[in-house]
Amino acid sequence: MDLNELREMIKILEDSGLSEIEVEEEGRRIRLSKPAPGIIQMAPQMQHYAAAPAAAKPEPETVQEPSFADQGLFTIDSPMVGTFYQSPAPGEPPFILPGDQVAKEQTVCIVEAMKIMNEVASKTAGVIVRILVENGDPVEYGQPLFALRPISA
Repeated sequence: MDLNELREMIKILEDSGLSEIEVEEEGRRIRLSKPAPGIIQMAPQMQHYAAAPAAAKPEPETVQEPSFADQGLFTIDSPMVGTFYQSPAPGEPPFILPGDQVAKEQTVCIVEAMKIMNEVASKTAGVIVRILVENGDPVEYGQPLFALRPISA
């Protein structure tokens, strides 16, 4: 159905006493309707009927990554809800980077909560394997911030 045919159907609907017209052609269905006299319609309605149901797409396989514990890693978690910062101040170098060795109780980042900068320290000595959040990201209580491979003392 082309645009001129559609316009013609709309004109027929407007000029007639009909409240609805429905036409099916080559697997496509077009339905035009207008409210009954005295009824106010808030928003136009459009219905689309597919010629044939679309084939369901198979869900992509998700590869389950081993947990940090399965990999022999510990996490340094956020002690509160706030904003994660890698460095002590804007423009300064980060406290730590992946591959850095940290000591027990060493400050690894800051979590800002209610305009208070709270230092977060490592609970164990180890090597930082991965930083799990981006600088400036909001973080939740208990959210892992770093993956750490512990080292023997």
